[in-house]
Parts: sequence; structure tokens; C-alpha cells
Amino acid sequence: MFLLCCNLSVSAQDFRAGIKAVLCASQVSGDRLSGFDKAGFAAGMFVRRDLSEQVALQLEIQFIQKGSRKPLNKDDNTYYRMRLHYAEVPVLLRVKPGKKWTFEAGAAYGSMLFSQEDNELGEIQGTPPFRKYELSWILGMDYPLGEKVLFNIRYNHSITPVRTFEGSYNYNYWDRGQYNAVLQGGFYFAF
Repeated sequence: MFLLCCNLSVSAQDFRAGIKAVLCASQVSGDRLSGFDKAGFAAGMFVRRDLSEQVALQLEIQFIQKGSRKPLNKDDNTYYRMRLHYAEVPVLLRVKPGKKWTFEAGAAYGSMLFSQEDNELGEIQGTPPFRKYELSWILGMDYPLGEKVLFNIRYNHSITPVRTFEGSYNYNYWDRGQYNAVLQGGFYFAF
């Protein structure tokens, strides 16, 4: 009852909701490959609550594709791809220091929906299993393209490993597992 009474003064002007469509380039730290070679996308919904003219909280629900890829090597015909699909819930603090740019930082919880690894011989079996969840940190910024459209760029990196190495599989003390790293760029459309 207390929360209901406190929220009576909040107007619809303090909230904004919408959808997002984003392209992703990802890699997995710890897979002994380099480069953001795995293309994917993210799509979802967001709701934003303004705390002041410069500060807002944003909650998102999205589907996002992450993973890793080694492009086909024509010299030896080798290829590798790791596909990791998540339902993810980012929570962001957004700060707008001026009239245009907005900066964001936060965290996300991801629940794995699908995982697959394959190479030039087909699907890879028997590798260490992927974790069913992921926690990650996020840094980003956006620029308004109109009253209801934003262009957003973002970096998302795992805090928890998506897969750990167990037993004698890992000989490096500093190598504690594999972590998603994702560069994102796309559009937010507010209602």
C-alpha cells in the first residue's frame, strides 16, 4: 500500500517505453581466437523512468545472439563457430550531461536459450558444457535521431564465465574460463 501511495505522484511523462533492434559483433575471451567475427542481432523492449532531466533508469528484455567464429581458412579448410543465444534483462543507469549524448552503465542477467559449436566436420560434441546463465556489465551511449528514435552503441562483457575449464583441460592459472564480449549498434524506437 505504501508503494502505491508513493507512486501516485508519478505521471506518464516520467516513463517511456519502446522497442529496440540492434546488430551485434561478438567474440569469446578464452577461446584462443581473436576478433569480433561472430555477427548476430538483438531485439527486444525497454521501459525508461526519468529520475530527473539528466538521469534515468532503464529496464530491457531482449533476445541476443552471442558467440565466437573463426572464418573459413582456405589454406587448411578449417572453420569454427560458437553460437550462444540468450534471453537477457539489462538494467541501466542513464546520464545525459548535455543536450544530445546520453551515457549508460549497468548490468544484465542472461538465461541461455540455445548453444551450439560446429567446425568444418559438423557439430562438435563432448566439449565442456556452457553455463545456463550469465551476468554481464554494460557501457554505452546514444544519440537522438529525432524525438522518438535513438542510435545506441554499447559494449557488453561477461562477469561470470559462460564456460569454465575443469581438471587437466586448463594449464594456465590466469585462464579462468570463457567470457562473452559483444559490440552492439542499433536503434531504439520509443512509443
